Amino acid sequence: MRKLVVFILTAVMFFFLFATPIFAFTAESGDEVNITDSINDDVCAFGANVTVSGDIDGDLITAGGRIVVDGNVSGDLMAAGGYLNLNGDVGDDARISGGIITVNGKIRDDLIIGGGQITLGSNASVGGDLIVSGGTIEIDGEVLGDAVLSGGSISISGKIDGNVKIADVGDLTITGDAEIAGDVTYSSINKASISDDAKIGGELKETIVEEVKEVKIAKKAPVAFLAATYFGGKVVSFLSLFVLGIILLLAIPKVFSKFNDRMRTTVGRCVGAGAIMLFGLPAGVLILFIISIILFVTVIGAGLGVIALSSNAILIILYALLIYVSSIFLSFFIGRMILYRTSLDMNKYGWKVLAYLTGLAVVVVVCSIPFVGWMFSLAGVLFGFGGLMLVIKDWLMILKKS
Repeated sequence: MRKLVVFILTAVMFFFLFATPIFAFTAESGDEVNITDSINDDVCAFGANVTVSGDIDGDLITAGGRIVVDGNVSGDLMAAGGYLNLNGDVGDDARISGGIITVNGKIRDDLIIGGGQITLGSNASVGGDLIVSGGTIEIDGEVLGDAVLSGGSISISGKIDGNVKIADVGDLTITGDAEIAGDVTYSSINKASISDDAKIGGELKETIVEEVKEVKIAKKAPVAFLAATYFGGKVVSFLSLFVLGIILLLAIPKVFSKFNDRMRTTVGRCVGAGAIMLFGLPAGVLILFIISIILFVTVIGAGLGVIALSSNAILIILYALLIYVSSIFLSFFIGRMILYRTSLDMNKYGWKVLAYLTGLAVVVVVCSIPFVGWMFSLAGVLFGFGGLMLVIKDWLMILKKS
């Protein structure tokens, strides 16, 4: 087990050494972050509310609950948040993920977005390709390259100089204001609504799913949405964990501290507790289910059977929820370990967000490694789930004593 931990940490450090120089930057953090002056350096900004009105002569990496970027960024932009509004220009690529995203600036190269509600405003322009995966997508701006889209509802009213490729869309609308120079290729269970005034220079290639397959596709709709593009699935997963994590960091910071203490001092017990809960609880749930069915079919025990079945359902929900949440605590712990030797004050919320973002990126990347990613996922569940269970046990012991 120690060799596995060392291997994971080595992979983590290797990834960050070659992915991005996170230790060479100008850092801003806090609940309210306002950057009004121009900065000639790479910038990392983390907080509940982040506003960047000054120009950044370098890359900008930012994360928070609400992000507004009005200034210009000469390099790359990487942003993740619940609400994100980009009005400034970006000199290179932009990679954005969030709940509600509005882009009104000019992106010189590629723009990659994943989120819930996404709007490319009429003043926005993309110098390269546009790759978007989301729930609701509206494109009113200009794209000089190709557009690769995936979403539940997509509306195109802007100008696209390249080809448009749309996979498994629910509803597609191309308005009369749209100008598409290349081909339009899409697949859907519904025929697209295309205005007669829309200008499409290339071919229109439609793939309409047969009606007899509609029920089968509807059952697979959530999976199809996540798997429409590999990037889209990863972004949605990353975003949901990130948003939930920054909320929990605000709500229960002491639980994160206790989890870190447990992982540092009793890592063996964490793994043991994780193994017991991961494999033992499902067995207990199965036994309880059998007992509840036996009680349910008898007249005398019918009432107890209903209670047992309800309790069983609650246990299954809590089991899945705790496994999901445990990855958040483990990500924060890994991020703290990576940033351990820096001079950052981890008592500040902004740096906690940075640590969590760092660890979460590591977990997502390492668990995505082909063939062996499942091993890292299992190890992560054992560590994270076990550590969280021990924290809950400590809390129950304190309540019992009081």
